[in-house]
Amino acid sequence: MVVRILVVDPQPFFCEALATALDEDERLQVVGWTHDAAEAVRLMASLRPDVLLSELGLASEASSGLLHRNPTGARVIVLTRGHEGDALLSAAEAGAAGCLGHDTGVDALPSLISNAADGRFVVDPDRLGAMLRRAGASRRDEVPGPDLALLTSREREILDLLTEGLDNPAIAKRLHLSTNTVRTHVGNVLRKLGVRSRAEAVKVALRAGTGEAPVSVLRIEGPLLGDP
Repeated sequence: MVVRILVVDPQPFFCEALATALDEDERLQVVGWTHDAAEAVRLMASLRPDVLLSELGLASEASSGLLHRNPTGARVIVLTRGHEGDALLSAAEAGAAGCLGHDTGVDALPSLISNAADGRFVVDPDRLGAMLRRAGASRRDEVPGPDLALLTSREREILDLLTEGLDNPAIAKRLHLSTNTVRTHVGNVLRKLGVRSRAEAVKVALRAGTGEAPVSVLRIEGPLLGDP
């Protein structure tokens, strides 16, 4: 069976190069590629890929992550430019189909993608030992989480809605607030929890057992948010 693939990465050149390389393998068919997460959601619905290869941030950011907005049940393999061990355990917890670094050999990718399509969690076997050591060290080095008691009742409401994957306008509508007011509350939540992104704030909430989310959120090193 030919595996249908959609490639998503913020760098168009990388998308096109990877799509071209994969399309040369008779086991694979690249049905499309994009550098935009919103466009990826539309393409998933129309193209119905079996496997989505997605850059880590686009796959897991709380409000628009492709792991949350997957209308087809496509298996999502997250790609990272960092070390796979930094995201491996969180990727598995979040329900991703695999975790691969950008330095994974192109020759190895077809088999890994086929395995993911068959329902197996995939990693680069040649790097598995280093990945597990890195992941284990990362967990040992974790410090106690922030105290949610620092949040006001309104900020706790905001955090609960973040765990549902709502963006600022949706939160504003739910709580009958202005978008600017919600933006201020989200900024206060991030500051009080000592985190840099909405995704990290959601992870804190899930670890503390507050709020519910459709899936766990990947722990990633996302971009600093100028507009929380």
